[in-house]
Amino acid sequence: MHRVALGGIELTVLDDGVFSFPAKPFFRNVPESEWHDEVGADAEGRIRVGHNCGLVDLGGELIVVDTGYGDDTHGGAAGHLLEELDRAGRKREDVTLVVNTHAHGDHVKRNTIVEDGRRRPTFPRARYHLGVADRQWFAGRRGLVHEFDEQIGSIEALGQLALVDGEHALTPEALIHPTPGHTPGHASLIVESQGQTAIFLGDLCHHPLHFSHPDWVSEFDTDPEVTPRTRAMLFELAVERDALLVCAHAAPPGLGRLERANGGFVWEPVEIGV
Repeated sequence: MHRVALGGIELTVLDDGVFSFPAKPFFRNVPESEWHDEVGADAEGRIRVGHNCGLVDLGGELIVVDTGYGDDTHGGAAGHLLEELDRAGRKREDVTLVVNTHAHGDHVKRNTIVEDGRRRPTFPRARYHLGVADRQWFAGRRGLVHEFDEQIGSIEALGQLALVDGEHALTPEALIHPTPGHTPGHASLIVESQGQTAIFLGDLCHHPLHFSHPDWVSEFDTDPEVTPRTRAMLFELAVERDALLVCAHAAPPGLGRLERANGGFVWEPVEIGV
């Protein structure tokens, strides 16, 4: 858990876990010789992958950004969102808004928990948000995305799912901004306070190398031709506003800023206290 002040509000990065994962899928269109040494892969081509979720305290609203791996714990290495929430001094009932940046399992699997043998919303008072294009895409692929009904459909059936089409202001400080490519309805959350900006990227970028090589795409991207264009747009926005970025799968806490370099961008990690 890492806290940081943004103007008059507080952001907390919730560390859902870190585990070893093959690097190659993150660079589907690039020869391994171009990225291997830069990512520090081990002899088996694996790297340490984090999962950084978010908690945004706006005073009247408390937002969770992505809910992590849930019970899919990678041998206990992941699925720690609720432990982190407890460390932050918050209860599940305190959360009023949830933003699922997209519908992949590692970003939605703690949308629900099992209580008394039944699956219920993890955050019982919250309104959950998801891009309508992701709802359409994943609902049509239920055989491949087994957690859709469990983690999205069940929330929708209870009337707690809000489908977002285009930009959507949750509050004056928090804006859901479409960033398609990784999935059709993928979105990032832009938070602003007192002239300062933070952006929760979701899976717009999986690794810091994607900032300096925006054309390097993941095999998990549903539309890899769109991803580089979306990155270019958001990177310009981030630099213009000197935004603090939260990269979901970078090493915890996944915080950094972009700087212009060699006609492109470079990721500069930001170190903060716990």
